[in-house]
Amino acid sequence: MTKKYKNSWKAYAAWNYEQEIEELNQASEQGWQLVRGGCFHSRFEKNPEIQYRYQMDYRKIRDIGRYLETFREQGWEYINSTFNGWHYFRKLYDPSLPEEEYEIFTDRESLKEMNMRWVRLAMIIGLVTGAMALIQAVRMILRPDLPRLIMMLTFAIESVVLLRGCHIMKDSDPEKKRKGSQFFIPVFLAVIILGSAAFIVLEEGRPYFQLQSDASSVSEPIVDDEYSSFQIRYKDYYYMDLELTASEPATLRIVDEEGNMIYEGTSTDLHEKDTCLKLTKGRYTILFSIQSGYHLDMRIE
Repeated sequence: MTKKYKNSWKAYAAWNYEQEIEELNQASEQGWQLVRGGCFHSRFEKNPEIQYRYQMDYRKIRDIGRYLETFREQGWEYINSTFNGWHYFRKLYDPSLPEEEYEIFTDRESLKEMNMRWVRLAMIIGLVTGAMALIQAVRMILRPDLPRLIMMLTFAIESVVLLRGCHIMKDSDPEKKRKGSQFFIPVFLAVIILGSAAFIVLEEGRPYFQLQSDASSVSEPIVDDEYSSFQIRYKDYYYMDLELTASEPATLRIVDEEGNMIYEGTSTDLHEKDTCLKLTKGRYTILFSIQSGYHLDMRIE
């Protein structure tokens, strides 16, 4: 049984829209006519009796009626629009007509105007993501950790790709065909999605351990008491805030599962702020030694 419809799941970069048009024309020659275009999904109907030439336009429309009427007057049939502002048109192909008959932008300025509509939006997004990457980079210098590194790289990749696309799109020379691999956009989107997902998973995997305790006195001296413990799920840099006050010197230690000392502090007034601890996966124990009343406030994240 011959298929009447088929779906295409290709994705194209905005600056490769000419490649999409070319492939739509090739599909029409093979008898597959576009019935709905999309950013990631297009649908075709089998009809070998006719052949079309396709074109795309990018713009935000206020008066859709007038906009479509302008194209109808030039012989273009409207197919559909995507959520992000791309509009698909087609015209019956007559091989006796010159190819210029199937161009919707017949001069360089019109093409440049269309390209610049996308460039302005992409430039804003690219600069914003670039700024976010820079902010994360500064935070990485001050307080490095794996989730922040992943988010910095994700923002940086997004910014570089969009700004590069703006540079390509600004070239309005109709003789230049901006082609690219059909796998570029899926891979790019996968990097963004996986990078964001990895950031969320890693952030959720951090301990956010907090300990608060007060005692006006102790009945007998406490020596290396296993006061509390926390779990680390992956190797990274973690940061400790600590406030320990006592009338006599108190000692607080952090040891790993093998008993190796990770941190030790002794004082009647012990303060730590964003102290970096390089920890590996495993459970860590807090040992406490005290002979008098104390106040303890500790956080690790």
